[in-house]
Amino acid sequence: MLQERGHEVITCGNNTSYNIYKKEFSEIKHIEIQGYKPYYSKKRSQTWALIKQIPKFIKTIYSERKIAEKISLEQNADIIISDNRFGFRSSKTLNIYLTHQLKIKGPSPLIKIVNQINRLFIKKFDHCWVPDFENSLLSGELSDSNLEKIFIGPQTRFKKIVEERKNYKYKYLAIISGPEPQRSLLEDEIQNCFLKTNEHCAIINGLTNTKEISAEKITFYPHLETTAFRELLTKSEFVICRSGYSSIMDLYILQKKVLFIPTPGQTEQEYLAKYHQKTNSIYYQKQGKIDLKKVRFNFIQSKSKTKKKLLEGAFNKVFL
Repeated sequence: MLQERGHEVITCGNNTSYNIYKKEFSEIKHIEIQGYKPYYSKKRSQTWALIKQIPKFIKTIYSERKIAEKISLEQNADIIISDNRFGFRSSKTLNIYLTHQLKIKGPSPLIKIVNQINRLFIKKFDHCWVPDFENSLLSGELSDSNLEKIFIGPQTRFKKIVEERKNYKYKYLAIISGPEPQRSLLEDEIQNCFLKTNEHCAIINGLTNTKEISAEKITFYPHLETTAFRELLTKSEFVICRSGYSSIMDLYILQKKVLFIPTPGQTEQEYLAKYHQKTNSIYYQKQGKIDLKKVRFNFIQSKSKTKKKLLEGAFNKVFL
């Protein structure tokens, strides 16, 4: 979208981001910096694991502020769009914070101060963009805040709805994502569930250093480029994935029937899974208790046609 409007775009992220952008946008310059590197516990509650990582997160936030100042000067950037990175802003640019999470869900003893900190960081940016409709169809209470914000509509790699087909290659497609060790735990459980179905199934493991392989009636795919990913989705009748917000935006556009498996203890995903079960009848199950025989598949739909344009005005150079 930014390139279509004539902007020069530079991307920034870790080595995994670089590998993804290189395949999708080979002509775009990418600058590598480290991310927050969160890790999860094997337990169902992630509270203590996240508390222990707070000093690391704070250090990263202040470090990326210095990095943003340096890069914006070197690249002569006009605007920075920061995707949920609290410190990535510069005194030399217009700074936009991109998030659907204006209100953070979490354990009650901590949530009040966490939301105060969240608001404090967001207010340091010039604008806050929310990738959702004005009725908060996809994000629910997470975007319910009196902070000044602009709803820009869901942002997804897919531009149009893929029509459903009658003959599918795969009964189930599982998209495995997220930090370890929960990523591998989910993949192992899904694989065991698929082996019991006697159906042709597929698993996208989300890794960039693996190749496509088949075992019994399951085909394993690495991270896929947009075209290949969309094609695999159209060949699959049902989708199983985390209830992460990026996945929700993609599946809304594609209108795929889905089962959500939130990451244990990840309060945002747990909220979104419950929210969409209540508002859109989308079924979700807990990791460790997946039973495909009990699944009721559905997809997110809305009669609302109100959408905001992604960008207003003209910027000379955009740093993302």
